[in-house]
Amino acid sequence: MNVTIGVLGAARTVKSALLDPAWEVGGVTVTAVAARAPERARAFADEHGIPRVLGSYDDVLNDPDISAVYVPTPAALHGRWTRRAIAAGKHVLCEKPFAANAGEAAEIAEVARADDLVVMEAFHSRHHPMWARMAAILRSGTIGPVRTARAAFTVPHPDPSDIRWQRELGGGALMDLGVYPVHLLRFLFGEPQVEEARARDVDGVDASMTAALAFPGAVTGEVVAGMREEDGYAAELEVTGAAGSLHVRMPYHPYLYGLMTTTTAAGTVTEEGDRRTSYAFQLEAFRDAVRDGRPVVTDAREATATMRVIDAIYRAAGMSPRTPC
Repeated sequence: MNVTIGVLGAARTVKSALLDPAWEVGGVTVTAVAARAPERARAFADEHGIPRVLGSYDDVLNDPDISAVYVPTPAALHGRWTRRAIAAGKHVLCEKPFAANAGEAAEIAEVARADDLVVMEAFHSRHHPMWARMAAILRSGTIGPVRTARAAFTVPHPDPSDIRWQRELGGGALMDLGVYPVHLLRFLFGEPQVEEARARDVDGVDASMTAALAFPGAVTGEVVAGMREEDGYAAELEVTGAAGSLHVRMPYHPYLYGLMTTTTAAGTVTEEGDRRTSYAFQLEAFRDAVRDGRPVVTDAREATATMRVIDAIYRAAGMSPRTPC
């Protein structure tokens, strides 16, 4: 069975997240694209070798030759088009964050549970083998019982017209960047309680966010996200234990110079991340779920759990969770 994918939008992320890995992953074909501006869809298809341009998102959903859709729309629209895709009988690979808020994510999870369809959050990092290796190092007890964990992701986005600065489209540092460290810490340590959070609020958009979390086992966590110029670039995980530490460079895109450094009294051990892109591992997982019925580790229920933490952080910072549009 060949998984045929239609794309809802000509966003910049489509190339690296879907088109490039589709060239190397067998059993997957990106067969059509639609965009709000037809001329943009045509230019995008011509540039990237997509064979068909359809007139609207609904045309993609109603096309009998398309078995799955990829949703790279702004975050506040993820829920709308994921629901419509499910109603049209399509499998869904939806970009992160999965929905505008936890309530919407939970509604979609319930709909997805009732249908024999794959509905998967495109949380590519989770599918890269470096994440399993991080978890294995911590489970091994090499650094002793974990005491603290800090995950940061900051990338300057100074252009005020960028959708990341548009609250109504689901913008904000936490939604765009903080979702990565939240998911990573949940993956490693379980479900947290949000102790406190503080945001730099710019016209209702969190330009930066810092949150203190409490995890099972008395692990103290911190999430840092920022998109101001002064935040600079940071993508790292720092875990301290009673007998050592684990530092991970580029845990969210491990194929880009990802490096794990474990330090104990016995010395320092470094391990590089696999240079194969996490998007390729993700697309294989999506294909295998659709074609062979294999389990989905980033399904709608998992996405809902992440969104609950995101919502709680917003509330702790005195801001409202995002709303669908």
